[in-house]
Amino acid sequence: MMNSITASTPLNTHKFVFSLALLLMSCSSPVQQDIQDRDSKAKKVLLISFDGFRADYLSAERTPYLHALAQKGAKSEGLIPVFPSKTFPNHYAIAVGLHPENNGLIGNSIYDSTLAQMYRIGDREQVERADWYEGEPIWNTAEKQGVRAGTMFWVGSEAPVQGMRPTHWKRYDGSVPDSARIDTVIQWLSMGTDLEGDLATLYFSFLDSQGHRYGTDAPETDAALLRVDGLMKYLMEELESAGLANQTNVILVSDHGMQNISRDRVITLDSYMDLEKVLMIGGSPVATMNIEPVYRAEVYHTLKNAQEEGAPFQVFLKEELPKRFHNSKHPRTPDLTIIADLGYSLTTTQQLSSNPNYPSGGNHGYDPQHTEMHAVFVGIGPDFAPNSRLEAFESIHVYSLLAYLLGLNPAPNDGDFTTFEGILLQ
Repeated sequence: MMNSITASTPLNTHKFVFSLALLLMSCSSPVQQDIQDRDSKAKKVLLISFDGFRADYLSAERTPYLHALAQKGAKSEGLIPVFPSKTFPNHYAIAVGLHPENNGLIGNSIYDSTLAQMYRIGDREQVERADWYEGEPIWNTAEKQGVRAGTMFWVGSEAPVQGMRPTHWKRYDGSVPDSARIDTVIQWLSMGTDLEGDLATLYFSFLDSQGHRYGTDAPETDAALLRVDGLMKYLMEELESAGLANQTNVILVSDHGMQNISRDRVITLDSYMDLEKVLMIGGSPVATMNIEPVYRAEVYHTLKNAQEEGAPFQVFLKEELPKRFHNSKHPRTPDLTIIADLGYSLTTTQQLSSNPNYPSGGNHGYDPQHTEMHAVFVGIGPDFAPNSRLEAFESIHVYSLLAYLLGLNPAPNDGDFTTFEGILLQ
């Protein structure tokens, strides 16, 4: 069920009253209060993402410890990702509270004609280049206001966005053991020096990996969920041992859900166009491309006719992308976007013939309105009302929650703090 806050929330309408200036700009709310009224000195925030944690994975059967823990705090029916429901645009949207067209990170793969560069998530040089990232990440908001931050593998934190980095940060290294990631973050939060952090992030990719490889219902995915469960138990125990449990708000999120795919549901792109005449940017299940103007109309009309005749995809020119996607107004938005129907894969004849087991397992990136793409949200800690619940809400609102919990004046963002009415203690 969708939250009453819609995807059309305008830029810079964050309604939490932090100062007189924001008071003049926004409407009041029962949960809003001036920053001076909060005793934020003792509060810390730990933001955790388990990549690919679909909302309905959270259950007594698959994640018993986390399910019980969520009863002590807040939980939503789902966290609705931005479009496309891919890892990089969603983690960055959570960090800055801006839709992709307002933060520049419009996909996992991006072409920027001004930079004359392609951004791909495996390209370390581009991932660490600040030009790709717009807006203000929460760790910058914190550091600018005297709050130390530490990021353990969060999209955007490896680049000097706005010419700065958090006090503590780590370049992504998937070989770092799970427990070592937690131990490091606990150390940041309990240093006892002027470098001690009040904001930290954690990221784990293994659940997404298993979901891609085996699908949503496989024993291997169940095992990965039990691994999540064990890590959350270890984390909470370590917070307790460090004396941080009663002063730390833990927020568990993910970037997207997962959908099973198979070789029976494929769309071969070369059946509709000459791939030599287009610049392919994004792949499956959302194919994005730039096309020379002389060839653009032909490709578009061919695909549009196929769609109208029942082909399992939708095709959009840049200016036709649904407004609810908030991904059409940035100069980096590609000329053409093809979105496969849920469960279908976009591929080529060559890829199918050379990979007899492709596609299989699971994938994401589909239209965020599908509940299969919805991610998890759980909030535990001194500021969350026990056993409180929210309807599904959009991930761009999380930034405003983080700013509130840390007692920070937020940067301009697309979020709405009133989303969290009912789950926070007064």
